[in-house]
Amino acid sequence: MEARLKEDILREAERYDGAIMVIHETDDGQIFDAWEHVNSDSLQTPLEVFKCLEDDGFPIKYARVPITDGKAPKSSDFDTVAANIASASKDTAFVFNCQMGRGRTTTGAVIACLVKLRISYGRPIKVLLDEVKHEQPDGSSSSGEESESNATRLTSSTVEVRTRTEQGYAFGIDDILLLWKITRLFDNGVECREALDAIIDRCSALQNIRQAVLQYRKVFNQQHVEPRVRRVALNRGAEYLERYFRLIAFSAYLGSEAFDGFCGQGECMMTFKSWLHQRPEVQAMKWSIRLRPGRFFNVPEELRAPHESQHGDAVMEAIVKARNGSVLGKGSILKMYFFPGQITSSRIQIHGAPHVFKVNGYPVYSMATPTIIGAKEMLAYLGAKSNARVAGQKVVITDLREEAVVYIHGTPFVLRELNKPVDTLKHVGITGPVVENMEARLKEDILSEVRQSGGRMLLHREEYCPSSNQSSVVGYWENIFPDDVKTPAEVYAALKDEGYNIAYGRIPLTREREALASDVDEIQNCRDEPSACYLYVSHTGFGGVAYTMAIICCRLDAEVNFGTSSVTQTMVNGDQYSTPEESLPSWTSEEEARRMGDYRDILSLTRVLMHGPKSKADVDIIIERCAGAGHIRDDILHYSKELEEVADDDDEHRAYLMDMGIKALRRYFFLITFRSYLYCKSPTETKFTSWMDARPELGHLCNNLRIDK
Repeated sequence: MEARLKEDILREAERYDGAIMVIHETDDGQIFDAWEHVNSDSLQTPLEVFKCLEDDGFPIKYARVPITDGKAPKSSDFDTVAANIASASKDTAFVFNCQMGRGRTTTGAVIACLVKLRISYGRPIKVLLDEVKHEQPDGSSSSGEESESNATRLTSSTVEVRTRTEQGYAFGIDDILLLWKITRLFDNGVECREALDAIIDRCSALQNIRQAVLQYRKVFNQQHVEPRVRRVALNRGAEYLERYFRLIAFSAYLGSEAFDGFCGQGECMMTFKSWLHQRPEVQAMKWSIRLRPGRFFNVPEELRAPHESQHGDAVMEAIVKARNGSVLGKGSILKMYFFPGQITSSRIQIHGAPHVFKVNGYPVYSMATPTIIGAKEMLAYLGAKSNARVAGQKVVITDLREEAVVYIHGTPFVLRELNKPVDTLKHVGITGPVVENMEARLKEDILSEVRQSGGRMLLHREEYCPSSNQSSVVGYWENIFPDDVKTPAEVYAALKDEGYNIAYGRIPLTREREALASDVDEIQNCRDEPSACYLYVSHTGFGGVAYTMAIICCRLDAEVNFGTSSVTQTMVNGDQYSTPEESLPSWTSEEEARRMGDYRDILSLTRVLMHGPKSKADVDIIIERCAGAGHIRDDILHYSKELEEVADDDDEHRAYLMDMGIKALRRYFFLITFRSYLYCKSPTETKFTSWMDARPELGHLCNNLRIDK
């Protein structure tokens, strides 16, 4: 573009006697134009400038890595900068520049320092904390702006900001839960982030990337400023939060063996882009910033009031805030999984498993997270225990939880935040091996804390007070020995060793996670021998578990009788449907149409699919059978109705409802598509993902789903 721009200038100069009109700006901001005489020798592109310097003997190498103003670098940008630094000699100096020499320039300097640190000292990345200074929470005057336009200049001089005393509690960077989530994901996350923060502070002469996030958050929370200014602050703040988020991920990448080959310290050479591609949970977190940035910048209600201990014991709170494990970090607690008001089973009563449900007509069960005793009783109920004469029935157990869980004295505990002890700490998009790795590190953190405290551990549980009709989270001390702590994988491995005929797998999948075709393959691939039964474990035994149960029911039904399925037979004999064609819409009302799942995109899907109406009718019956564990069509209807009632100016809540509703509709979409796939797949065609990839029209429909049609 610059080479062509040069040609355009020279061409125009030919028409005006070798001159071109240019614009200048005075020191006081006044604009004036002037004629500038140019020729082919006086006009140079940046590349030509540095090429001339190189020809003059300067030992330089010029590289262009375009990054949009205010945006986070792409993963490929990180790779380009890292490759240039890793391939340079040890004494090379690195110079970065952008328009203002602030935002993107500072980011480049941080990336360079991280890479140099890794090359020079290997892993894990560590920085000597000699003169490192961290920001005061919310007290920064460093704006994130890279350009100085009056329309978007947001500094402490233009916006009145509440003081720490007026605010009661100052919001700091660590109050953004997303950042702790990504830090915990990685084995070396804590020390790599500490190194990153130290480098950010050393590169903060013109801008501190962390402070830029807090500054924009501060402006966004000022209610008296113009809506336009708040909107700009939110958008800019989200961009800087994503930039800091990506830098944390890049630090963890550098601290792993993936970068060894680039700096001559090993054979593994994986780019940052490829490394991220293997971690969908990181990508899901990044997209959550873009989708609903407001939830990361609103001041939580519990922080608006003067900050006082809500947990009674100041000693306990101090212990929680002093934690520094790789998973059980600062502000983290372990809360007992069971809570007041948890759903219990009305038909199947299993001591230690609060909510057990069986799908009528299928060997498919779900249960809430059990105690170890509860798991044993459930397996005994299913006949999984082997003895000397009879082999137990095979039970395929699939754990759907995304959150990190650990068993202490046979009781499950889950990782939570001190300020939000009852809010589920999910890692949307996380894979089974990653969450199991987190649980193994959580166990190590627990055992380390137990050793340091002389054999006891601070735990928390939720209690209900009948007089106030409220629940509260209270801390208590528990004496713990190393053998008392187990991860879920260890629990089920021990049960298998005890003679229970089980297969255990972890497939994290909740309603907050976007459904993928690969999930369907992963669930259906867990099927076992024909006599096996299937048990799905989730947090409460209700909600997203219904989707996985419906998938396996579709698969089992197809295997029983591929020509005329048991579901279809039920449909023919039942009162609800007489033929698949009669399930086509003959609406009495829009409400009834939505209740039956007859959204425009779903009807388009049934027209495109072979056996489309029949597949939808089959799936609708299976959904009804799985309703005791959650109802997929009712979920869609709920979000669709809520979306109609949300206030016009509540963009944050509207985005949330649209996101959750489309995710529910997407699960319904995949169930119908999967059912059609089972009808028409060839004997050699085993993967649902391959079948979907060969039909781009289905991918287009799936990517454009709406719940307001």
